[in-house]
Amino acid sequence: MMNDFPEGLTVRRPTAMDHARVLAVLDRWWGGFGGEAGSTERALLLPRLFFQHFATTSYLAERPDGDLAAFLIGFFSQSDPAVAYIHFVGVDPALHGRGIGTALYRAFFEQARTHGRRHVHCITSPGNTTSRAFHGRLGFEMLSGAPGVDGLPIQPDYDGPGLDRVVFALDLAQPQAGGQSDERVAARPALRLTVLPTVFAVEHLADHRHPRDDSWHALVRTSEGLTVIREASGQTAPADRWIGIYDADAGHGLDVPGLLASVIQPLAESAVPVFVASTYQADLVLTPEPQRDRAVTALQAAGHEIVAPA
Repeated sequence: MMNDFPEGLTVRRPTAMDHARVLAVLDRWWGGFGGEAGSTERALLLPRLFFQHFATTSYLAERPDGDLAAFLIGFFSQSDPAVAYIHFVGVDPALHGRGIGTALYRAFFEQARTHGRRHVHCITSPGNTTSRAFHGRLGFEMLSGAPGVDGLPIQPDYDGPGLDRVVFALDLAQPQAGGQSDERVAARPALRLTVLPTVFAVEHLADHRHPRDDSWHALVRTSEGLTVIREASGQTAPADRWIGIYDADAGHGLDVPGLLASVIQPLAESAVPVFVASTYQADLVLTPEPQRDRAVTALQAAGHEIVAPA
């Protein structure tokens, strides 16, 4: 999942079974910050729902013996398709200084870019100087607010009466701290996609013979045989019927990176199989017809717009 994660630790998506494990380490990892009120606040910030419904945008790291090492809970905004949000992050203090938190953040940044998100937002408590310094090193900027202690910009009552916060924002299209300054950091665009009215079938002809009719849409010949994408017929089995997802604004050119990745990544994370046929103008992404609703939901959640075919 991550190439730059420290050796000896494994990282995976959290599950609902991890909820109690994470809650159990919060007070120790935060050194009792905020006393009893702080302990209660941290627990309330991590209800089980985050581990049930936001697992595909969150991370959990473990030692070889299975003990918890770190976690990041994040999600993509449902209200603003340009924004991704990091909600809560923790690293075992015994592992501080090994780049674990930075690796988790960068993995989330890359996932956000893949889904067309340009901005990453997060918050911290005004008194958490360690968190403020960490976010500053990663390139986050504090949003303007009311002047607090030492002129710190705070958002009064941000999370409720007396719960002031410092709000951070990061523009993923800007050069990032740590040397990522080339064009690869640009946010991959959200697209206007359409579900084509045609239902497709995918066939493999091992003997390389050309189809006898012209009902095919694409042919790919390899040493293994001929792959044919054609219009499904009444005899096509339900399990062999595929819907076609295509760029409603086809014609971006061959030099625009990340377009196909921004479509197939959210489908993969939602366990939707794909078959791709690329054209000069755009990519035709096929998904099984029985999983049409899941595919559309995943693409919309990733910031893509689904429009009626022209």
